[in-house]
Amino acid sequence: MRSQEAYYTRQKYLFALVFIAVSIVPLLILNYNASRFYQQSWMERTSLELATLAGDRRALIDQFLENQEDQLAGFMALASPRMLSENTRLATVFQAMNRNRVITDLGVIDRAGNHLAYQGPFEKELAGKNYAKAEWFAEVMRSGRYVSDVFTGYRKVPHLIVAVADPDRTWILRATINSALFHNLVASANVGPGGDAYIVNRRGELQTPSRHGHTMITPEEMRFFTSLADNAGTATRRGDQIYSAVHLNNRQWLLVLETDVAASLASYNKARRLDTALAVSASAVIVLVAVLLMHSMIGRLARAEQERSQLAHQVREVEKLALIGRLSASVAHEINNPLQIISDQAGLIDELLDEEQPDRVHHLADYRQAIGKIRTQIGRTSTITRRLLGFSRNQDYEPSATRINQAIEETAALLEHEAKRHRIELVRHYQPDLPLIHTDVGQLQQVILNLLHNAIDAIGQDGRIDIRSRRENDSIVVEFADTGPGLSDEVMAHLYDPFFTTKPKGKGTGLGLYVCRDIMSRLGGELSAGNQPGGGALFTLRLPLTRPSGEVTEHA
Repeated sequence: MRSQEAYYTRQKYLFALVFIAVSIVPLLILNYNASRFYQQSWMERTSLELATLAGDRRALIDQFLENQEDQLAGFMALASPRMLSENTRLATVFQAMNRNRVITDLGVIDRAGNHLAYQGPFEKELAGKNYAKAEWFAEVMRSGRYVSDVFTGYRKVPHLIVAVADPDRTWILRATINSALFHNLVASANVGPGGDAYIVNRRGELQTPSRHGHTMITPEEMRFFTSLADNAGTATRRGDQIYSAVHLNNRQWLLVLETDVAASLASYNKARRLDTALAVSASAVIVLVAVLLMHSMIGRLARAEQERSQLAHQVREVEKLALIGRLSASVAHEINNPLQIISDQAGLIDELLDEEQPDRVHHLADYRQAIGKIRTQIGRTSTITRRLLGFSRNQDYEPSATRINQAIEETAALLEHEAKRHRIELVRHYQPDLPLIHTDVGQLQQVILNLLHNAIDAIGQDGRIDIRSRRENDSIVVEFADTGPGLSDEVMAHLYDPFFTTKPKGKGTGLGLYVCRDIMSRLGGELSAGNQPGGGALFTLRLPLTRPSGEVTEHA
């Protein structure tokens, strides 16, 4: 004892010295590594968000342009060039298309490029013009549909058009997109402070305004943006910016998004400074706590060591008893089978001797005496096996008339506090007016308690357990459905095996469900397990309604 006290005294001083010496260094290393990890994580998240934003914005812009083409094609299918060449008819179509102020003008052009009719603010500039030599006219006549780059044209104002030709290429319906609306589709992208968003064509010419005032993109930058667009869904840091690019308008344009690294990391840097201050404060607190609590901690370690030794001894005794019980049941079962066969054969011999003629059977009395001795020894052996079975399980059965909903509620109430502590909701779905059942309420509640404990352990934190009761034909069914991870195929294969458990070491013995199924069998019911379609485990108790003859007392 004295040597043990001296040992723990030395440990107090040694532990205090080592704890104070090494506590600050790991904390600072952890703070540094965490800082780097979170910075990298922050950058990866920002890059992913930027790439996702580029993909979403591409889908929006392509859908917008496609809608304008489809709308033009739809009106072409409903009207002829002769009808739309009349200004009143064209004005009606223009008003119908421009309810949302998406386009600024609308024109009809024949196969020779002549401007037949026009509705919009540039009627004087475009009246009588011929587009036969225009680039967009040739593209429309070739492909049937075309969205142009931004150009000035006859109106001397930068604009972009959407044009659609009929299948026979005899005439064209052309609309000019509202530039402010189109620019807003790009500018509204949330790239953060210091970021930029713009569209550029194959020649490096910007099709929408740049927040940074760019007008042209260099060939090197175009190659960089094109490589990003070819790997859609990615973003790359270059210098102080993170870039993402995607193809637009049938690969005629590039949508470029960029965000400023320093602006993106502003919140992170603020958090890092606070984290550093907290780390320094924590180091000082650790030193103080180490000095103040050292004696108490070492004393607790000494007591814990003593308790651990006692607990280990108790666990070994419990495991030994459990193993003996399991072996007892197995031995009793294996002995009873051959005993039954011996008993049957002894009875058969006795019956055969009754049919024999006594004067022709020598030693008949000896045979009957031997059969009597066999039966006596069988009875003794059966008594031994019953005692073994009594050792392996409790056979006491005290039935009473029981209200199943009340039995469930009494048991659930015991675990209500524990469930709330883990933020787990117990939801009752009791069928009212269920008939009384004749069973041992104490053993039944033991099964319910074990199943609810297992459900809470499976969920861990934040979930729910649905408890349902109902009548099915001549049975009462009780279900326990949880929102835990459910039962894997491996677990289902060994669910009722003694000593099999999925709980952490030291938390479960692996005998709970084994005992529950044994109790349900003795109560005349059954226990089954499975998984719900939406996930989580489902355990079902089924108890018979049939009452045995005789008087029973109601369990209140």
